Amino acid sequence: MTSRGLSCLILADGSFVDANKIIGAGLDGCVIHDSPTSSTVMKIPKFLGTSMTDGSIKPDDDRNMYMNDLSREKDVYRRLQGVPGIANCLDISENGLVLEYYSNGNMEEYLQNNSPSTWTQRIEWILQILDIFIACHDKKVLVFDIALRNLMLDGDWSPKAIDFGNSSLLPLGGGAELVDEDGYTEEIDILHVTNIIYSICRWKKFQVDCAAADEWPAADSLPATADLPLGSIIAESWSHQFKTLNELKLAIASAAPTTVTTIHD
Repeated sequence: MTSRGLSCLILADGSFVDANKIIGAGLDGCVIHDSPTSSTVMKIPKFLGTSMTDGSIKPDDDRNMYMNDLSREKDVYRRLQGVPGIANCLDISENGLVLEYYSNGNMEEYLQNNSPSTWTQRIEWILQILDIFIACHDKKVLVFDIALRNLMLDGDWSPKAIDFGNSSLLPLGGGAELVDEDGYTEEIDILHVTNIIYSICRWKKFQVDCAAADEWPAADSLPATADLPLGSIIAESWSHQFKTLNELKLAIASAAPTTVTTIHD
């Protein structure tokens, strides 16, 4: 009788992936961390194979269908190489992306597990996050997956953006308007950045599913902001008042000194 073997995850080169080393998984890939002391992680495509009883690994017949799953993300990391606030990409290969490991976790976890940070710290994070995504737009990258879970915290507790699997690369010589072939625009990135700003102010995760202009959340579905520092700016952003992240940052930077002096850390 022929053994069917066990399904397993494999690298693009056909080698076996130890499931115990997987620390994260999404639709497009998995993140593996070799050991607790390793300073790097690798994001890999989800290639499936079969571990046979004789110790060999047999790739699934349809593996080639997914061979380019991370190709877009690799191109984005190449374009954003050296941009402050982008996760440090150390190597790009057939097997995947080698990234610096950030042991402080992500901002979603931090908000869930810690008491609210000082307002000074929160303003600093908000301005850093704005700078990250302004730089992406300057490089003609529409990010798409902008969320607390995709902002890691480095050793200095500064945010580092990850996960560009669904991002769009626009021509560097293109016009000022940022819109991809599917109709995704800069304004939708602004919405998701604003949701992060609200989350940091409220110290509670808030996000919406919006990938197109006709999916923009109705005003009555959005939470109240009147009691929040920066609340009026957040409400203005949700109502399409800012056409670029630079405009949003200018409004927040102008208001920040006032909010810091009126709120006791």
